[in-house]
Amino acid sequence: MNNELNIAIEASKESAKVLMHYFKKDIKIARKPDRSPVTIADKKSENKIVSLIKGQFPSHNFLGEEFSYKSTNSGCKWIIDPLDGTKNFVRGMPFFGNCIALEKDSKIVAGVINMPALNLLAYASAGNGSVINGRAVRVSDTRKIEESYVSFGNIENFFNSRYKKQFRDLIKKSDSHRGFGDTLGYLLLAQGSADIVLDFAKPWDVAAAKIIIEEAGGKITDFNGIDSIYSGHSIATNGKLHDLVVDIFKIKRGHNEKIH
Repeated sequence: MNNELNIAIEASKESAKVLMHYFKKDIKIARKPDRSPVTIADKKSENKIVSLIKGQFPSHNFLGEEFSYKSTNSGCKWIIDPLDGTKNFVRGMPFFGNCIALEKDSKIVAGVINMPALNLLAYASAGNGSVINGRAVRVSDTRKIEESYVSFGNIENFFNSRYKKQFRDLIKKSDSHRGFGDTLGYLLLAQGSADIVLDFAKPWDVAAAKIIIEEAGGKITDFNGIDSIYSGHSIATNGKLHDLVVDIFKIKRGHNEKIH
């Protein structure tokens, strides 16, 4: 592992200690302007991650979910979700974690996902494969949507978007489907347990997953098949199914869907 990935793993473990300290505790829940919840655990986790990484790479840029950071001239940017699954976290469910990715010159080159309540630690770096709990993982070989297992994020986002019909068509055509959310769904995909993961995703939701899945042999794009983590939506697959799923979801470019 390179030094940057090692630092990311260390930061994810220190963040995990923060998250577990507050898990199942009576903590205050605030609401952001978009009505999504935020807690002291989210904020302290991001502070911990950024301080550790910045201590090693002071010139790098940072994009985090909870705070804004001064831009630098560096071509390196750390993309951080300090607590993915806050709604699960505050309800005492173990389906949450932190996500840390490094983007160099617009390409994700390293990523870590840590789900401490489930004892899952996944990481990858460019050209070195993907690892979950110390074991190299690969995506499935499923080649037909009719045989696929689909995981998805917040189902309300699909039903309130222009992709409602496409989502329903894919679900009906698939063999199995469950709403595991994005983080756990991505790890299930990387290890070959799921075949397709759909979500309306911010960059920090999908950045770490992108390289973990791609290094495991899979693929992530937006709903139009564009290789970007900044579109607001993502299709992750084992690669063999990707074009089939994009064909279902693709809408004429230049249109922006609205999530109400």
